[in-house]
Amino acid sequence: MPTREIAAAPGGLPLLGHALRLRNDPLEFFTSLPQFGDIVQIRLGPERAFVVSSAELAREVLVVQPRKFDKGAQIRGARGHIGDGLLSSEGDVHKQQRRLMQPAFRRERIAEYAQTMREQIIARTDAWHSGKVLDVRVEMTALTLAVTAKALISAEPGKDLVAEMQHNLPRLLDLMYQQLTTPLPALNKLPLPRNREYAAGVARLHSMIDNVIADYRQSENPRHDLLSTLLEETDEETGRGLSDAEIRDQITTILVAGSETTAATLAWVFGVLAEHPDVEVRLHAEVDDVLDGRPAEYADIPRLTYTAQVISEALRCYPPAWIITRRATEDLELEGYPIPKGASVIVSSYIVQRDPRVFSDPEKFDPERWLPERAAQIPRDAIIQFGNGPCKCIGDVFAIVEGTLALATIAARWRLRAEAVTTMEKIAASTYTPRNLFLTAEKRRDRTS
Repeated sequence: MPTREIAAAPGGLPLLGHALRLRNDPLEFFTSLPQFGDIVQIRLGPERAFVVSSAELAREVLVVQPRKFDKGAQIRGARGHIGDGLLSSEGDVHKQQRRLMQPAFRRERIAEYAQTMREQIIARTDAWHSGKVLDVRVEMTALTLAVTAKALISAEPGKDLVAEMQHNLPRLLDLMYQQLTTPLPALNKLPLPRNREYAAGVARLHSMIDNVIADYRQSENPRHDLLSTLLEETDEETGRGLSDAEIRDQITTILVAGSETTAATLAWVFGVLAEHPDVEVRLHAEVDDVLDGRPAEYADIPRLTYTAQVISEALRCYPPAWIITRRATEDLELEGYPIPKGASVIVSSYIVQRDPRVFSDPEKFDPERWLPERAAQIPRDAIIQFGNGPCKCIGDVFAIVEGTLALATIAARWRLRAEAVTTMEKIAASTYTPRNLFLTAEKRRDRTS
């Protein structure tokens, strides 16, 4: 294939390049790039990076040539918070970790976790009352963190850890994003207040997780949760299990990724429902027919087809993992575009999943595009909200099941309506999420069981 020229994004500043635009308004910056091509060169300080915005090129990076990339400086920088878990590990280490963790995410285990999901959703929403104004992002984070933590750590020591994360996780993620996007990385090493706050928060979180692991090691009580699985599993190829440090990193990764992404998705859904009464009416009709006011359970999922379509469309329009970073470990080509060794490549799921060449009326929130006959026309590689290839999110089915059960259970009993004035912000940082989305709970019917 002949070599193809890569366009450069205009508007870079001396020394800083496009770093300030990326930090100040990343979505506006990224959505301005496809007009220059499917791959566009930007500058982040002295470094070059290449932004990919087509499904074909995303597939080249994530599926066809994944071994020619590592996860890049951004993920390496996040290791101070999430450690060397599945999200950040590389190569053979990643493969071994994935083999060890796969049994915990098989469908039969997720069916077991669904009961925990149901219980936690009921417990959280039973505390609501008509007229209560909810900060939906905060409420959904508390709910999904409770679900993830209970599936991960069912024993009593997990309660303090959950409380710590509910209180401090949003702030830690903000501080982490500031570190990852600073145009002058040397600032992260200085004893600045934000750096000290970040280091102290991470150290406290890791210490609490270490205490939970130690309690599990000492306990003789059988526990059927994800942490117990991690403690017991051994690699069939090597015969070794995960060390306590490795388990801590996996727990941190699961708690952060497992709660943040699903919480953001649910928050977007309720924001959309408040703006699209036609979607809300159809959703309520389905959950009334299937559930008749009771909480959803795993066996209901095959009948909750429109509910699942709403979740799928939210993930398309508002992917929490809105960018995926990689770094070329050798000189290579992507469909004829030359990428030099050491260059960063950024795949934007937000852009790929709004490509008008693939999705008709891509800005429209249209759950019916996931009807089987229409969904069959969408290329599989155009949907990358959970990544793709060997590093695709191991918890994708867990997240879909959790989101579907939570949405159906809440919609069966509650309507979250918008006030006349809204202060919602769309924040693209470590995740893409709404902030200051305040909706008022209005009871539709009482729980029947």
